[in-house]
Amino acid sequence: MMSWLISMLVLGVLVFVHELGHFLVARWLGVRVERFAIGFGPKLLGWRWGEVEYCLRLFPLGGYVKMVGEQPGEQVNEPGSFSGKPKWVRALIVFAGPAVNYLTSTIALTIVLIVGYPELLPSVGRLVDGMPAQAAGLQTGDRILAANGEPIKTWDELTKLVHHSADKTLRLDIERAGWRLTVPVTPASKEITDPFGRRVSVGLMGIAPGGAFDTYRVPPREAIGKTFAKQGEWASQIGMSLWSLFRGRASFKESFTGPIGILYMTSEAARMGAGPLLYLVSIFSLSLAIFNLFPIPILDGGHLAFLLIEHLRGVPVSLRTQEHAAKVSFALLLVLLFAVCANDISRFGLMDKLVGLWRRG
Repeated sequence: MMSWLISMLVLGVLVFVHELGHFLVARWLGVRVERFAIGFGPKLLGWRWGEVEYCLRLFPLGGYVKMVGEQPGEQVNEPGSFSGKPKWVRALIVFAGPAVNYLTSTIALTIVLIVGYPELLPSVGRLVDGMPAQAAGLQTGDRILAANGEPIKTWDELTKLVHHSADKTLRLDIERAGWRLTVPVTPASKEITDPFGRRVSVGLMGIAPGGAFDTYRVPPREAIGKTFAKQGEWASQIGMSLWSLFRGRASFKESFTGPIGILYMTSEAARMGAGPLLYLVSIFSLSLAIFNLFPIPILDGGHLAFLLIEHLRGVPVSLRTQEHAAKVSFALLLVLLFAVCANDISRFGLMDKLVGLWRRG
């Protein structure tokens, strides 16, 4: 139960920092804010501080900052009106939400890298019959220390190296029962389907990890650079997943995770400790930043797209067009939300787990 409460809190925090970005930049640039809300549905708590109403609602799946003159048709010319501000001011306010989510992702991942998080070690757990590792004489329990003289610290590093070394001999330095040995292994080339639905040729040795973990840490001076590199890798994976889904090469079931899936994965990470939880927070916060920049009318990216059109045309997009676009996009996102929630329930076997809990009760 505690892990689920933590996951709800994490989701609420991600929404909060997003809306806080809009709120702070709006106030900084002289736009009047009427309401700051976290969640949707019935209001649980509400209070007024100055001219702003703050409220917490039942479902922490989103939030909003209501500014004077923000909605289509509210062409308020009084001081502090959003619509009365220059385009660059409005763009900064809109962009602030995703920007703060990106900043949150950066801070969370940097902390994880400095403090440390569990990383799977390059130890041999199982050998596949007839594959190069078995033929080379590797044994269960071997710890791979280096390849061609370059240190190997994690299973992920070993996997990437082997995948890029098809039909190329690797001289592996291994530790076996306290002894250090050098074993030459030539990964076999095999065509596989990657997570993005592409057919690619990779090198395979035929080993499975032993399951041993160790804490992985990065010096503070290197942490920021590694954080940006990791975020670039995640962003690239998100883009490739969406492109593969669009081309029909990846399944919807494996490509999307909704609020239920986020809560479930966050609760599982919370059981493992602060490091894995912050790591997941970093991934989700970056994903939220990217998703909100999609050019969909009711998202931040849609508002930025309307501002760009206004800049190019010299006049704002008509009120009727904005309203129709908002209604259509809201309906489509609602359908998508139901679809991903149903997918999450099926993907993580949540219905079977609930039934099991009910029967035990």
